[in-house]
Amino acid sequence: MLTAAAFVPGAPLLVPALAGPGAIDVVDLRTAVLEVTRRLSGAAQRWVAIGVGDPDTADLTRGTFAGFGVDEVVSLRPDGGAEPASAVMATSMLVAGWLRGQVAPSALVCPSPVEVSTTARECARIGADLGARIADSADAIGLLVVADGSFGLSAGAPGGEIVGAGVVGDRVDAAVAAADLDAVAALGETEAAEAGIEGRAAWQVAAAVWRTAATGRCSPETLYRASPFGVGYQVTWWGLRP
Repeated sequence: MLTAAAFVPGAPLLVPALAGPGAIDVVDLRTAVLEVTRRLSGAAQRWVAIGVGDPDTADLTRGTFAGFGVDEVVSLRPDGGAEPASAVMATSMLVAGWLRGQVAPSALVCPSPVEVSTTARECARIGADLGARIADSADAIGLLVVADGSFGLSAGAPGGEIVGAGVVGDRVDAAVAAADLDAVAALGETEAAEAGIEGRAAWQVAAAVWRTAATGRCSPETLYRASPFGVGYQVTWWGLRP
């Protein structure tokens, strides 16, 4: 049973030890991310985390941010697991694990990483299959969608400024903010790649899950939308109303 969805960025700088004490530009973003995750915790204690990453790493339940310079270990399970922390866990799943530890230590996160290059048609199939399993479950299940917008929204962005990325990014952000499933599904792979939008596949899988499993009308709310480092970050809540 699907209860809600929380959309957050997959930015390692959400972790204070990685952002550093002087990263004041991150404070509002982190506050919004923690708030929407608390809402998800109130809606379900079992989460399906959808984000860009290698599907072959989906069985990893413990990871570390060591690849980003800090050996901060996170887990997707309440008991922490017995396996060593993996340095190859997808960044999106690392962020999901960190949020679970910060907000809902008793929650169980089921990882569902998807390749960044997955076609829109395949995203629809993956999401429909996942949504059918969620709909058939008697458990309350929430979606934690971890994905970034364009990485080329300013000259100081990691990819430099990408001409036209802002226009495409605004359209995608508006679609997610409005829970416009058709508009999310219609985003082209080439268009997204050229605009530096790496979260496209994750959003399209999530839209297909929602279309398949949601049993009521969506009530969306955006808590944060900005690009402080030239990267598009959006924090949005999809709730259900009868």
